Amino acid sequence: MKLYIHTDIEGVAGMVHFEDRNDQTTEGYFKRLRMHKLLTGEVNAAIEGALAAGVKEILVNDSHGSGYSILFEELNPAAQIIHGPLTRQPFWTPCLDASVDLVFCIAQHAMANSNGVLAHSLWYCNDLYFGEAGMAMALAGCSGVPAVLVTGDNTCCAQVRDLVPQIETVVVKEALSPYNAKSWTPARAREMIKAGAKRAVERRGEIPPFRIKPPYKLGFAPRPGVPPARVLEGDDFRELVMKILLNGYHYDLQKLPIWPMEPGHRIPALH
Repeated sequence: MKLYIHTDIEGVAGMVHFEDRNDQTTEGYFKRLRMHKLLTGEVNAAIEGALAAGVKEILVNDSHGSGYSILFEELNPAAQIIHGPLTRQPFWTPCLDASVDLVFCIAQHAMANSNGVLAHSLWYCNDLYFGEAGMAMALAGCSGVPAVLVTGDNTCCAQVRDLVPQIETVVVKEALSPYNAKSWTPARAREMIKAGAKRAVERRGEIPPFRIKPPYKLGFAPRPGVPPARVLEGDDFRELVMKILLNGYHYDLQKLPIWPMEPGHRIPALH
């Protein structure tokens, strides 16, 4: 059984400030390192729960910010990791394909313009609105793979349950404002995530993939105050996502790999 773990950081227990990678002060450095350590602990807890439920192969996607937010040397050795600059990746969820059996989304945040902690990013497709966790779920669904676990604040977890009511969620903090939360301690959050991960794997047969029926009308707004990318239409969901990443999410076409993204896919034309 193969597990893909998609990660962010804003949904970590205790995190209530956006990471400022331009802050080069000593305080800023240690603050970022502290959050990276907390993220690594939550990912390891998810790995432990998955292993206890019989998962044999685990791939972690380090998908926040620099793409180097998980402390590599502290990651559970049962897992492999994908990391590196996100805007130079071949795709937002590399290696997530039909060979994967199930997906976890760890340390996720709510979508923009909602009552979550550090809420940002808003995707809209047909009549649905969702955040980055929902997009990871939808991309997994393109390959028929169910996302079975999401961890983060109460708002994020409620939003993914709106998409797939059967999904397992672990609420590690409760949003009080965009920058305030009532949070469990790291030790308690890890216990909860480990237990939730085990349950999610055991319940995998009850949790369907998140699939959106074509044709698609897809758009994205990265954060409040930023004009949304124009709505794109088509029948290939992944291709539409990649077009938006290239146009509106700072993906650098000149620095993308020269080899094809994945078998059967190509970098789409920007029109």
